[in-house]
Amino acid sequence: MSDLLSSANRPLPTRIPRAALLPGLLGLTPFWALALSTLAGTGIDPLLALTALIMYGAIILSFVGALWWGLAIHAPANAPRDTLFVWSVIPALIGWFATLALPDVGLRMLMAGLALQWVLDGMLMRKVPELIPSWMFRLRTMLTFGALGALGLAWWQLV
Repeated sequence: MSDLLSSANRPLPTRIPRAALLPGLLGLTPFWALALSTLAGTGIDPLLALTALIMYGAIILSFVGALWWGLAIHAPANAPRDTLFVWSVIPALIGWFATLALPDVGLRMLMAGLALQWVLDGMLMRKVPELIPSWMFRLRTMLTFGALGALGLAWWQLV
């Protein structure tokens, strides 16, 4: 029990743990594989690839929003818990609406949703630094910009 209590007082790691980095980077694979499939003759129907890309983007946007639900549960007293709980479902709604829109609009909605979530994550990290380890925001930055690049490439192909 004393080990558990003493570990709670240790500083948060600043280096991105490999256990988070590798799955995160692997999560970019569908973004890029599907975005590139809309460009090159890969044997995958471009409309199917585009639809799959939008659906995957919606799932990931929902996932990053849901992180705020988990943060709210463990938030210290000075954190805006109500805001965390409420916002945690908004990205899922943005993603869902993106799946219902025309592909060019859906891609832009996903890009806007991911960018907005990244901005809000940064704001939350500055407001309540003990809530989000610095490595998590660095990882989110890499993954967000990786996803935005793939979505932007697919959108550019459409216009």
